[in-house]
Amino acid sequence: MKKIWKIALWALIFGLAGCAARHYEKPVPALIVLKTPTFRYADQGFVYRDGRRIKVQIYVSGRAAFELSVGRRVCLDNACMGEAAFYKKYLHASYPEGTLAAILSKRPIFDGEGLHTEKGRSVQRIEEPGRFDIIYAFDSKTARFKDRLNHILIKITEIP
Repeated sequence: MKKIWKIALWALIFGLAGCAARHYEKPVPALIVLKTPTFRYADQGFVYRDGRRIKVQIYVSGRAAFELSVGRRVCLDNACMGEAAFYKKYLHASYPEGTLAAILSKRPIFDGEGLHTEKGRSVQRIEEPGRFDIIYAFDSKTARFKDRLNHILIKITEIP
């Protein structure tokens, strides 16, 4: 009987922790473009951040049409999977973990490989023949990631 109470208590604790509301920083309005061979979304939306998680919502006619959240797992419209599985299915399997979160946060990708500054923007050109050909440019208000070989485009432009 004591064992049952312990199991019930742990289930209650973990169940309530999983349902706790997330507290994101102030949402940032943005024009968002996400184009991959498997999905395409481009419209106005919001980027939400908390300490460990980033969420992007795209709205069409005032309704959330698309939601992508990146944390320990990547969730696309409430279908969650590991980051490596998400990259394999939607982006490219050879991208290192943390790439999508870095793009959405406007930070360097691939450990800063090929990073330089052009006209006040940080730019990375990363090429590995047969795998990817990436041009990634970002500053405090915009990010533009383009993989020409795999036909992937991610653009985020904050709206003042």
